Amino acid sequence: MQRRPQTPTDGRSGGAQPARHRIRLAVTPMKSTFVPFMGYHSSVLIGSMEYSFSNLGVFRAPGPISHSGLESETTYIDCGRRFVDLAAFEKALFPHFAPGSYDLLRKNCNSFSDCALTFLTGVRLDAKYRQAEFIAELAERHMSLMRVFTRYEPNPEADDWDVDDVIDDLSELRSALKPVPVVVRGGVRPVRV
Repeated sequence: MQRRPQTPTDGRSGGAQPARHRIRLAVTPMKSTFVPFMGYHSSVLIGSMEYSFSNLGVFRAPGPISHSGLESETTYIDCGRRFVDLAAFEKALFPHFAPGSYDLLRKNCNSFSDCALTFLTGVRLDAKYRQAEFIAELAERHMSLMRVFTRYEPNPEADDWDVDDVIDDLSELRSALKPVPVVVRGGVRPVRV
């Protein structure tokens, strides 16, 4: 069964009120034939809903479906609990990860997880999960080694895309979000989503 990319307007992104969700990073090691370093597939879980990125765009599915079928064991890293407005999250992230814009080295699942974690928690994806593609991209950029030794073809849709620029945009959006009033003992305190 092929999944279709979800859009923020498909009516399944939750209500207008942010809800408190457990945020987890799912990472699965992948053996690579093109670099001597371990690569990773990653996705982000908000509650039990997985968000992942592929050439078909951003997918939203119950559980870590994008990791099924991979040979290695998936590790889940707890990133805490946050108030998340799923509609705001999708509106912020989905336009940066359109269908057909995936590039194995420059704009992949780890790029998406990096951006999603930054928006949700203010913390970037650990660089160790992007080491293989970073080294492979350098080899490709300076010597075209990826095209010589593999079937890699750069995706022109990712030519003008830069993860750091997107992170900057998402950080600004995140800081502009209004605090959510939360009732606690002794009163109400604002909590940033």
